[in-house]
Amino acid sequence: GQFAIKSADLLGAERVIAIDRFPERLAMAREQGRAETINYEDADVYETLMEMTGGLGPDACIDAVGMEAHFPGLLGAYDRVKQAMMLESDRPAVFRQAVLACRKGGTVSVPGVYGGFDDKIPLGAIVNKALTIKSRQTHVQRYMRPLLDRIENGEIDPGFVITHRLPLSDAPRAYEMFLNKEDGCIKVVLRP
Repeated sequence: GQFAIKSADLLGAERVIAIDRFPERLAMAREQGRAETINYEDADVYETLMEMTGGLGPDACIDAVGMEAHFPGLLGAYDRVKQAMMLESDRPAVFRQAVLACRKGGTVSVPGVYGGFDDKIPLGAIVNKALTIKSRQTHVQRYMRPLLDRIENGEIDPGFVITHRLPLSDAPRAYEMFLNKEDGCIKVVLRP
């Protein structure tokens, strides 16, 4: 997510809006990606995006979280129950929101990981709004050299997402900290 925000800024997006619920990630988005932010626990994302874009919706939306999305309210509970009962493999709340919020003729990009079958996908909105859906796992071989060039030229400092550096022996604790979003953890580098 943070790299998607930074990339949008580097590639010249006129405006970047980041959505999250963790203050440290929202602060990082503002500071590193020059993003405006929405805390989805404090505001209705769709309504806020419509207000921010004059009722049109964003030109492009990125679902960088994928199947592990958290979502408040009834639809979030619905996804969690279906997942617990093994009737749905993912929690596609962010994808749904991206489709519904994106402007007509816009693009929804999905670098977030999804693993299987989901329902309540607003296919009618995708078709009727003529949205372009782009999805993929990152094509490392294609993007590695251009990204390394930008790092070497000082255009990108990937170190901004590293919040913790720990010895390899602390890997289990580091993973728990990352998984449970403890101590402001965003990314961990383990040292041998």
